[in-house]
Amino acid sequence: MLLTSAISGKVWPGSRAGLWAKLLALALIGQVVPFMVLANAARLTTSADMALMMGAQPIFVFLFGCFLGSSDRWTWPAAMLALGFAGLGVAFWSPGAGSGAHAMLGRGFAPAAGVLYGMGAVISGAPTREIGSVSAVTASMTISTLALGLIGLAFGRLSPPVALFEIPLGPMLAMGALGVFNTALAYDVYFRLVHEEEPTFASLNNSIAPLIGVIGGAAALAEPIAPSAWAGLALVLLGVALTGRSLQPAKAPHARKAAVRASAS
Repeated sequence: MLLTSAISGKVWPGSRAGLWAKLLALALIGQVVPFMVLANAARLTTSADMALMMGAQPIFVFLFGCFLGSSDRWTWPAAMLALGFAGLGVAFWSPGAGSGAHAMLGRGFAPAAGVLYGMGAVISGAPTREIGSVSAVTASMTISTLALGLIGLAFGRLSPPVALFEIPLGPMLAMGALGVFNTALAYDVYFRLVHEEEPTFASLNNSIAPLIGVIGGAAALAEPIAPSAWAGLALVLLGVALTGRSLQPAKAPHARKAAVRASAS
């Protein structure tokens, strides 16, 4: 992202204390802590379990937005987001490869990460409006990198640089893909969506994560999927779909304003 920022000519955020406070909150709440929580979930349970638990993120974003000043508004279809939480419960208690105390703990970590990502989505709106998505992502992820490095040093988990050459090619490529595509570039697109379409709409991309996680886990990793997990997936996706529909009335005033501006010009 530093390279992208330099090539695109984006200016590094100045010395405004308020802006850096927002970027720090975004880095810690929306990146550092959920990264660590999700990594622990991946260590304890299956990818399908994690994807199912993360699928409800738009619902959390909608709830945070309602209480933290987002223009998203509560309408009666949004009340049906209870279906999404019911789906989480069904998926959480479904049997399969992810059974046992450790797997249940991993299933708990995954929605916790979703809650934090949801809070980060709401927080990201203000700095993105001030400095743009590229600068917001670059600055917040620089803070996140430094914070994670300090955490690694504090707990003795940070390996010396020479140890990177001892890591097999497969894990190195996986980490590179996660860093470049699933994090840096994905955050750039995500922050743009948050700025243009509000956090809940932007987070609706997570509705496809359970489908990819469940099918991908079964196909690529031979993870067994219980019938109840499919039922949980259906409920989560239905709750997310209804949450998305509830955004339409909130966007109507914006559409009317745009139409007025267009006719006036």
